[in-house]
Amino acid sequence: MNMDNAQEVLKRYFGYDSFRLSQSQVIERTLEKKSSLVIMPTGGGKSLCYQLPAILFEGLTIVVSPLIALMQDQVSALEANGINAKALNSACTSEQEHVIRHQASSGDLKLLYVSPERAVSFGFLQWVRGINVAQVAIDEAHCVSIWGNDFRPEYTRLTELTQLFSGVPVTALTATADTATQQDIRQQLKLHDSEVFVSSFERKNIEIDVLPAKKRIQIIFKFLEGHQKQAGIVYCLSRRSTEETAAKLRQAGYHAAHYHGAMNSDDRANIQDQFLRDDIQIVCATIAFGMGIDKPNIRWVIHYNLPKNIESYYQEIGRAGRDGEEAQALLFAGYGDMKTLTGFIEDSAGDPRFKQVQSAKLSRMWEFTQTLSCRTNFILNYFGEYREQPCGHCDHCLNPPTTFDGTVIAQKALSACLRLKQRDQSVGINMLSDILRGSSGRELMDRGYHTIKTYGAGKDVSWKDWSHYITQLIDRGYLSIDFTQGNTLHRTKLSDDVLRGTSSVMLCEPQELNLKKKELTPTDLTNDESLLFDALKNLRRSIADSHNSQAYTVFSDATLKDMARLKPGNPAAFLKVSGVGEHKNEKYGEEFIALICSMVAEENRLISNDFLMPTSTKKPPPSDFVMPKVAGTHNTTLALYKNGLSIKEISKERNLKPTTIQAHLFRLSYHGESVGVSNMISPDQINAIQQLWLSLEKPIKVKPVFEAASEQYEWEQIRYAVSLLLKHEEAIAE
Repeated sequence: MNMDNAQEVLKRYFGYDSFRLSQSQVIERTLEKKSSLVIMPTGGGKSLCYQLPAILFEGLTIVVSPLIALMQDQVSALEANGINAKALNSACTSEQEHVIRHQASSGDLKLLYVSPERAVSFGFLQWVRGINVAQVAIDEAHCVSIWGNDFRPEYTRLTELTQLFSGVPVTALTATADTATQQDIRQQLKLHDSEVFVSSFERKNIEIDVLPAKKRIQIIFKFLEGHQKQAGIVYCLSRRSTEETAAKLRQAGYHAAHYHGAMNSDDRANIQDQFLRDDIQIVCATIAFGMGIDKPNIRWVIHYNLPKNIESYYQEIGRAGRDGEEAQALLFAGYGDMKTLTGFIEDSAGDPRFKQVQSAKLSRMWEFTQTLSCRTNFILNYFGEYREQPCGHCDHCLNPPTTFDGTVIAQKALSACLRLKQRDQSVGINMLSDILRGSSGRELMDRGYHTIKTYGAGKDVSWKDWSHYITQLIDRGYLSIDFTQGNTLHRTKLSDDVLRGTSSVMLCEPQELNLKKKELTPTDLTNDESLLFDALKNLRRSIADSHNSQAYTVFSDATLKDMARLKPGNPAAFLKVSGVGEHKNEKYGEEFIALICSMVAEENRLISNDFLMPTSTKKPPPSDFVMPKVAGTHNTTLALYKNGLSIKEISKERNLKPTTIQAHLFRLSYHGESVGVSNMISPDQINAIQQLWLSLEKPIKVKPVFEAASEQYEWEQIRYAVSLLLKHEEAIAE
C-alpha cells in the first residue's frame, strides 16, 4: 500500500481529488503501521484520517466514539459512500449485535464503532482478541485528559484495548486540545512513539462576535433577520432557558425546538432528526446537543450564556460552517453566568486539582470575552498557535475599537469603590453605575450611597457606557469581582497608582455589533447557477426523504454548488464533481444528471470522455452510447449475481435502484462477463433498436431514439443495443 492507492480510494469512495490540511501525512504514517495524535478543527476532515486507511487495510478498524448519535452519523455517511461500517451500542438489539459480530469476524466489515464503555468491557475484549484488527481510532481523544473539557474516566482504560494488538496503529483524534492536553493524551493512551499533527485552529469562515449579556432575546431577533431560513443552534446554560428561548422564537414565527438532558430519549432523537432534515430551523439546547451532529449547513451558533471554557466554546461554534461556507458565532457574556459556572465547579464532586484546572479555564474564557485585541488570536494563542497579524473575521478586527485616555473615568469609578470600602460597603456593576450617574433609586437612597463624595461624579456619561467602562476596568485588572459576595466589586493593587495619578488608563469607546444581513444565495454562483443549485437542493431533499435519511448524506451543499458550476451532462463528467465517488455516481447520478440536462442547454453542459473505452477512431464515440469500463461497484453486483440473487434482491442488498443494477449487468455483459441479459432485452429488441438508431441517422443522444420508439424501450436497453452495434463497427474497422 502507498499513497497512490490512497489517492485512488479518496476519489473512488469519497469523491475528492486532493487531501486537506495534514490528512495525507497522517494517512501515510498509518499505512506504515505507525500511531498518530491528530489535532484538527471541526469540519477539517479528521474522520478521513482513519476511514481511508480502513478501506485499504485487510482487517477491521475499531473506532471508539463517545456518543451514539456521533456513531450513527459516521456509519450513515460511510454506507452512503459504499463502505461497510456498523456501530455496536445500546440501541442495537441482540439480533442486530449478533449480525454485526458475525460480519466483523468474517471480515466483511471495514469499520466498527463502539463506545469507550463497551470497548473496555470484559466481554468485548475477550471477543475482539480473535478478530483481525488492523487499526484502532480513538475519536474525541481529549476526553482522556483531566485537562480536556470533557474528561471521561473510561477513556483512561482504553489502553486495555490498544495493547491487545501489537504493531497495530492507533490514531487519536480531537478538534480542541491545548499543549497540556496534547501531552496528557499521549501519556494516558501510551502513544509515546506517536507523531502529533496539529492543523491550524483558525476557522476562517466563521465570524466571531461577543456582546454583553443584555437584551439578549431582542438582539437574537435582530440577528435572525439576516439569517432567515438558515439553520442554527442557541446554546443555553439551563434546561429552563432552552425551553423559554425556544418558546419566544416560536412566538416570533421561527421553527424552533428545545433540547436538554431531562427530555426522554425518543423526544431528543426526534428533535435531532427533524433538525438534521431541516424540518426545524433552530434548536435551543444545552451542551448535550451537538457533539453527534455532522450537519454541514448550520450557518450560525449563538451562546445565550457563557461557555465553561474555551475548548467547549470553540468546539461548539465549529458546528457552524462545516461545509466551508460563511458562518457566524455570537456570544453573550455576563457576570451572572460566571457566578453560576463557578458554583458548578465548587459544588462538583471532582478532586481539588480538577476544580483548580476548571476554574483556571473558566477564567480564560472570561478573559476572552473581555479582550480588546483580535479574538481569534486569543484562541489560537490559547491552543499554542502564536501569531500577531489580525484575523479579519472577529468583531474587533472588522470594527476596531476606538481607544481614548480614560484615566479620569477610571479614577471616578475607583474612588467610588474606595469610599464604599471605607464604609465597609461594596456594590456590583449596576449599582456602581447608578452611584456615578447620581441615580435617585430607592435602594441607593436607603443605603445612603447618595452621601458619598463621588455620588453623581459621572452624570455626563450614560449608564450603558458606565457599565461598559467598568467592565473594561475589570478586564484590565483594576477591579475584581467577588463571586462569593453577590458579584461585588473590589479594588486591586493596580488601582492605587491610578488614584494617585501616577498611572494612566486607556479605555475603548462602546461599540454596537453590526448585525448586517447575510446573503442567503451563494455569492460565488451566477444567477442561473443559483437557480440550478436550488433545484438540486430540492431533488436532494426528495431523495433523502424517500430513503429516510438526512439530505447531507446524499450530497453536501458544497458538492451541489460544484455541480451547479460544472453542470455535468454524463456519468463521466458527474464523477468530476467534488464529493462524488463511484458509489454515489451509480446511486444518484442518473437523477441529478437528468435534472441538469432539463435546466441547462446542451452546449453549456460538461461532457467528459475520461472513462470511456478506447477506440481506434480519431473521433470519440457518441457520448450517450459509450460503455465505460467495469469498476469496483459493478464487480460487487457481479458477485451477488453469480450467487444467484435476482435484480430485485441485489437492489435491496446494495440499496440501489433496480434500474441501476440493470445498468451494471448491461455493462458487465458488454465487457465480456458471463451475464445473461436476455431477460432484460431480447435479440429482436436489440435489432429493432439498432435499426431505429440507424434510420434516425445515428443521433448522439438516447432521447431521440426513446421518443421515436414511443417510449417502448428503456434508456439502458437503447444504450446497450447501440453500444453493441458501435462495438461491431469498430471491430470491422480494425
